[in-house]
Amino acid sequence: MITATRNYLVFIQRCARIAFVGDWRYYAWMGLLTAIALLGLNAYTKQFVHGLVVTGMSDEVSWGVYIANFTFLVGVAAAAVMMVIPVYIYDNEELHDLVIFGELLAVAAIIMCLLFVTVDLGRPDRFWHLIPGIGQMNFPKSMLSWDVLVLNGYLLLNVHICGYLLYCRYQKRKPAKWFYIPFVFLAIVWAISIHTVTAFLYVGLGGRPFWNASIVGPRFLASAFTAGPAIIILALQVIRRVTASGSASELKGGIDVGDKPGRPATLADLAQLERELPEMAAVSAGDRLRALVGASVIEVERGDVLLRQGTISPFAYFVLQGHVVVKRDENGRARITRTARPGDQFGEVSALHGTPRVATAIAEENSVILRLPGTSLRVLLEAQEMHQVVHQRMTERLLITDRSLLVLRGIVQVSMIINVFLLVCEVFKEFYSGTTHSASAKYLFVGLHGHYALVPWIWTAIAFNLIAMVLLVLPLSRGLKYLNIACVLAIVGIWIEKGMGLVIPGFIPTPLGAIVDYLPSINETLVCLGIWAFGLLCYTIFLRMSVPILQGRMTKANESRYKLQGDEI
Repeated sequence: MITATRNYLVFIQRCARIAFVGDWRYYAWMGLLTAIALLGLNAYTKQFVHGLVVTGMSDEVSWGVYIANFTFLVGVAAAAVMMVIPVYIYDNEELHDLVIFGELLAVAAIIMCLLFVTVDLGRPDRFWHLIPGIGQMNFPKSMLSWDVLVLNGYLLLNVHICGYLLYCRYQKRKPAKWFYIPFVFLAIVWAISIHTVTAFLYVGLGGRPFWNASIVGPRFLASAFTAGPAIIILALQVIRRVTASGSASELKGGIDVGDKPGRPATLADLAQLERELPEMAAVSAGDRLRALVGASVIEVERGDVLLRQGTISPFAYFVLQGHVVVKRDENGRARITRTARPGDQFGEVSALHGTPRVATAIAEENSVILRLPGTSLRVLLEAQEMHQVVHQRMTERLLITDRSLLVLRGIVQVSMIINVFLLVCEVFKEFYSGTTHSASAKYLFVGLHGHYALVPWIWTAIAFNLIAMVLLVLPLSRGLKYLNIACVLAIVGIWIEKGMGLVIPGFIPTPLGAIVDYLPSINETLVCLGIWAFGLLCYTIFLRMSVPILQGRMTKANESRYKLQGDEI
């Protein structure tokens, strides 16, 4: 127990350390976000001193841009489930390595949600009333109490899943399914519940006819499963670019040594491999002799290339000594997908299936490599323990492929069509009946008694959504350029539709018939920008911690180097 605690504390220390290490682009980005977050904090201190009078809200319009952002971000957090479902239910390999990025986005989004709720409180010192077991939550009658439970519960679920999977990858051991798979499936249900409960907050207010429709819940989910994956598509492309080690031209240099003659491998070499790969102990003496047929050991120097992307070769490799990095050419940039240290293998997929290499392997230091033909590797894999560990490491790659982005495109495509259809149904319901209850909708879409504040906003949102839907349906959105345009339009359109287009009209006209326009104040806007900046700051830190672990650059195996020299990431 003491050793496990020490190991975990070292893991946390290394993650915290790496979060503050980067190039000039990283420091510039983090500095910009910190400056904006501090401006937002300064604006909130003014609000804390003077009260909500510094915002554009009033007794008539008591929810504003704070709750609008809260509603949108709950949907973003819930949308992480759209990466979890393909991976854990349909076993989609394209998204397997990327699901953590979606769950980390959910953590950052929930943090922002909680901050927006906090700044919306007129008396934040009474926040303790919402804490279960301490305050009086009026559970289960109050929908707000349900919202507190599901948001914080979803936050804890994602923190546990991400933290556990990253820690297992750091230790290079297989995660215990019983310790995270049940929480994954619980998170799927929970993700749907957090946005459904948010919708019920609106639907349950009987004095606001604009929100009293059972379709609000499905509309929330459809828009969430559009905007959330759209944000993830853009984020993955940014991650793919900034985690590149340089131009792909660097992969064309070096001396190819993967097929050069080497000395025949011996049982002593397999024994050395066993010291780094304990699962080798399960391979019988007879199978070891069979595996040595055609096997050899080669010594390589720093910069030598053992295999190249796009080529076909019958050999797989195990590192006996040294350090090999595997890089992939992705849209003209070289990015690390895996790091192989003593006991690790690479090139096994091509050797087993005869497919082209998906990346280039380069020695980062003088190394000793065990080279096995595919037939010898299959002999080793007859031992169940070896099969499990090799198969596990086959999936431990950080691949952000265009195919994975197109999988998410399919989700955005279907969700956007459903979202637009539900919007049309809502508009029909409001305007066909022509009752007095449609006054809020008239204020939103065509203006009411000379008040047109939201009309340009909602029609802009509708135009963006329609253009995004058309682009997503057309084959040209299979190209990243048009896919990115569609994602940006969808995100902005849904933010307007679920934000200002949903929250504000519900208060106009008031139950007494008054029309009070709402416009966010500068102070209110600065607070919002500060929270968004803080959320992006958190997400950037999460990514900075997780990417080196997923690449295999930061592991427990190089912990001693970290203690002596610092992380070399």
